[in-house]
Amino acid sequence: MRRTLIRAGVAVLLALSGAAVAPGAPAHAASRCDQPEPPPTCNGGGGDPDPGPVDIAPLGAFDTMTFVGNGVRVTGWAADYDSSGPLLVDVWIDGAFAKTLTANAYRPDVAAAYPSFGAYRGYDAVVPSRHGSHTVCAWAINVTPAGATPLPHRGLGCKTYDVPVATNIQSYYDFSSKQWMVAFDDNVLGEASFEVRWDYYILQTLPGSSIKIASPQTRTFTLPAHDGTGRVSLPLWRPEHATKLTITAPGFGSASTTAL
Repeated sequence: MRRTLIRAGVAVLLALSGAAVAPGAPAHAASRCDQPEPPPTCNGGGGDPDPGPVDIAPLGAFDTMTFVGNGVRVTGWAADYDSSGPLLVDVWIDGAFAKTLTANAYRPDVAAAYPSFGAYRGYDAVVPSRHGSHTVCAWAINVTPAGATPLPHRGLGCKTYDVPVATNIQSYYDFSSKQWMVAFDDNVLGEASFEVRWDYYILQTLPGSSIKIASPQTRTFTLPAHDGTGRVSLPLWRPEHATKLTITAPGFGSASTTAL
């Protein structure tokens, strides 16, 4: 009887205070949905919206460059997570587009580092270029998924070279043939001929005296074209008191000189 009276008294007090009690209901944390930054469940329960397709920049490298005579051989690799096929690589020389390559050459080192790409991600090709001083750059062409914001193409790096028409020029006396020889490395393809110019001097005596002075002279010879590239060695007269030997390939626009 006493417990019944106590419960009734508590109920009366709660009723007077305006509180409502649900007997047996589990406890819950207070709602935070009225806060300035409510949690996602307060915004319909959907969470963050799907960002959609995302573009991933390609990967790759510009490994080597070798001048091979009227062209440069370039090697490297390129791949893109957004493409299962071979990537395209654009080669630029001195800021001008030169050639598009396909990165489908065998590169087991790429497969070892990036198994998902596979081994056929390399490029190895000759790009037309001239002798002289030039800068060669390679760019991996980005593949963008449908609906994604495209990223820029990936620069793989630049390399420079400086290759004259002829290098390692020599003038020497061949004792076996008993004649003077001219030798040089031919660095170009398709030349019609080579032009050799000697710079030398002759000694002249001033009239009415024994004083000799050096009088500068030049003399030019034409040598036949050489097939391909490589070492050229031909007999050629050498003037006495020669000071300089210059070799050019007409139409190729540069000269190579060696002091004697």
